[in-house]
Amino acid sequence: MSKLEQKKLMERMQQSVFFRNNGIVLKAVNLLRDKYVALEDICNALQPSMTESEFRDSVNYLTECGYIRLRGIESKELITLADASMNMLEAKVTADGIKIIACVRTDECIDV
Repeated sequence: MSKLEQKKLMERMQQSVFFRNNGIVLKAVNLLRDKYVALEDICNALQPSMTESEFRDSVNYLTECGYIRLRGIESKELITLADASMNMLEAKVTADGIKIIACVRTDECIDV
């Protein structure tokens, strides 16, 4: 196997993990359905099967796509992952996120 083939294989493997992680995080946020859940609690629950970095990547993707909503734990104001530390944020699944979980809508970057 050439170095180029090895590189492409590694990229596909990393991509596959990212897609799987996105589905896991989306479903984990949805566990409390109508309540916000602290990101730090979800991250801790998913370790060691998912690193904090992988978790942050998924939260960022799901937020930017509008599948989850983030807000400050104390302020209750909407905020992005880029603007606050993870231990200060909580998340809730949006209507679009519920459609993904229910397989009514699809996203090529989310394995549910």
